[in-house]
Amino acid sequence: MNDKIVKGITKNKDVRFFACQATQTVSKAAELHDLSTTNTVLMGRMIAAAAMLASDLKNTKDNLSLKIDADGPSGKVIVTATKNGDVKAYMRNPRNEFPLKNKQFDLPAALGDGYLTIIKDIGMKNPYVGQVELRYKTIAQDLTYYFAQSEQLPSSVGLGVLIFPGGKVRQAGGFIVQLMPDASEDTISKLEDNLRKFPNYTDVMDMGYSSQQIIEKFILKDLQPLVKDTQDFRYRCNCSKHKFANGLKLLEKSELEEMLAEKKPVKVDCHFCNTTYEFTPVELEKILADKNNS
Repeated sequence: MNDKIVKGITKNKDVRFFACQATQTVSKAAELHDLSTTNTVLMGRMIAAAAMLASDLKNTKDNLSLKIDADGPSGKVIVTATKNGDVKAYMRNPRNEFPLKNKQFDLPAALGDGYLTIIKDIGMKNPYVGQVELRYKTIAQDLTYYFAQSEQLPSSVGLGVLIFPGGKVRQAGGFIVQLMPDASEDTISKLEDNLRKFPNYTDVMDMGYSSQQIIEKFILKDLQPLVKDTQDFRYRCNCSKHKFANGLKLLEKSELEEMLAEKKPVKVDCHFCNTTYEFTPVELEKILADKNNS
């Protein structure tokens, strides 16, 4: 089954929602980057969140990046998702592990102190950038805080990654619910009650409930949620040798000449998918010639 996002709004238009299953995408990220279990949980939560947020963009070429820049061992992470459902991720130190704390994965120890940033590239001259301090270091609570501070949008975010004893991903997913302007007190009260009673998202997934069922039977129970759209998403990097060649053209002429002087192939790696591209001396000569002629 493909990973999917469901999104919609309640019949009275008081609450809009997003929910997703992200198990395959998070599993792919964990495999590509050889993530420790703590870092699988960290990156997995960010992947689920970024995929849902990107699905709300307007145009197919739009993309969104969810970035953490903090001083902990795993505190440099970025996840980029496109409107059409492609997700890719990178973590500077993917393999370090941390002991459990109170039987929970210790994300605060992994992250340290820093900031969470959302960058939306929607085709304008400059991208939209919003940033908040990492107060809670759970990702879900930090995003809830972000929505309140940067977008003045009352929200609740739930994100989870359930791990098998051997370290592989068992379930991954999450939800975002947001109150619309002028939402009624009855709706707010009912939503708060539902959220208070709701268990862990991935535990409910593990019982066999789909994302849509979780929304309908638990999170927005008795609020008549209407699914307006569903969307597949997956881990897919859009790198190519052509793009890296264009990147090499941005180097100084002297740097390219130094590479050519060694008369050896040059290898460059994509941090998002670990693909290696090799450029022969002949190819480097063409890149240098193109640079000189541009």
